[in-house]
Amino acid sequence: MGYNVAHYFMINFNFLKNIVLIILVLMSIFFVYLLFVSYKNTPVVQDIGNITIDDFISEQPLISDENYVADEEVNLNFNYKLIGIRSGGENSSVIVKKANKEYLVAMGQLLDNTFELVEVNQNSAIFRNGVKMYRINKDEEK
Repeated sequence: MGYNVAHYFMINFNFLKNIVLIILVLMSIFFVYLLFVSYKNTPVVQDIGNITIDDFISEQPLISDENYVADEEVNLNFNYKLIGIRSGGENSSVIVKKANKEYLVAMGQLLDNTFELVEVNQNSAIFRNGVKMYRINKDEEK
C-alpha cells in the first residue's frame, strides 16, 4: 500500500512538472514573438545634421508694409495694447489688453471674433480684419 501512494504522488508530480514546463515554454514563445514585433516596428531615425536657432529666425516680415494701418490710424474698434509676446514660429502668441480685459491670442486665432493674428515679431503683432492689417507695437515700460 505504501508503494501505491508513493507511485501515485510520483505520477501527479510528473504531470504537474510537465504542465508547468508547457506553460513556461508557451510564455517563452510569446515573449520571443513580442521581441520580434517590437524590433520590426522600431522607428527610422533620420540624421538631420546640426540645427541652430539662426535657421529658424527670419528678419524679413511675412507681410509687406503696404497693407498696414499705422497705430495712429487705427479705428476706434481696434484699440488694444500689446503687453506680452511669445515668439515661436507657428506657435507664437500675444497678450493684448483692452480696457480691463486681457486676451491671449495664438497665431491664426481670432481676437473678438474679428481680428486674426497673422504675424508676431519681437516687438509687434499684426492682426488682419479682412483686407485691413493692424500692427500693434509693444509699449516699452520705463
